[in-house]
Amino acid sequence: MNTFLMPPHPEGSLQQQMQRQYAYLCQMAQQLNLALQQLGGPDSLDGRGGQDVVTPAVRPAATDEEKQQYDQLKSLIVRTAEQIHSEMDRLQLSLQGQYVAVSDFGTYLQQVNSTIEGNAEALTQYYSFISDLQRNVAAVDAAFESYRVETGGYIRTGIVYYDGAVPVYGVAVGQDLTVQEIDGETVVEQKNFRATYTAAKLSFWQDATEVAYVSNNRLYISNITVLEGLTLGRWEISTDNGLAFKWIGG
Repeated sequence: MNTFLMPPHPEGSLQQQMQRQYAYLCQMAQQLNLALQQLGGPDSLDGRGGQDVVTPAVRPAATDEEKQQYDQLKSLIVRTAEQIHSEMDRLQLSLQGQYVAVSDFGTYLQQVNSTIEGNAEALTQYYSFISDLQRNVAAVDAAFESYRVETGGYIRTGIVYYDGAVPVYGVAVGQDLTVQEIDGETVVEQKNFRATYTAAKLSFWQDATEVAYVSNNRLYISNITVLEGLTLGRWEISTDNGLAFKWIGG
């Protein structure tokens, strides 16, 4: 009766450990192949010699409990790992454009920057826009001396988020912080907003909260504000004079 040796205890450098593990796996594969040949004959491995080819059963999708156990085990492994090795190819390309106008009335600067970053997960394009206007106090009369606008956005193609352990592929379009400054004082600040397009749904996010999405021929939204009118089937809801329901069907 053949017995299988236990895997070697990890010791030495990382390269030495990998070499010992590889040698152990090769030895294990040889022993398993020999055992299969002894059980089913020399032709049992390729399905010839009268042997039926066994088709593995298809396992049903993972349950919520299994997904939760996966997340817990993954977190435990990462938190207690003695060695972590990570490799990923990265690509980065930067493009810049600048426009400057100077006259007796002041100086105007406009700068546009684009950065393309790519890795195995996604390709992301970042955009930033800056405009800075400095007026000539003596030459022109205005309510401000300086006016600056700075904003940024991005387009991401690839993994846009994770559904538990499963990556979701699609396109994400987002607007980062937009700031306007007049004489050094911030007057407008816009929070992060983005939209994600996947094969399953179209989602709209405010910060980290999914506030609305379209899926399965339906629109799901937490809150809605109607500025003028609303049509439901063959009914029209108007707010011109209070709240009125009007039949518009044939």
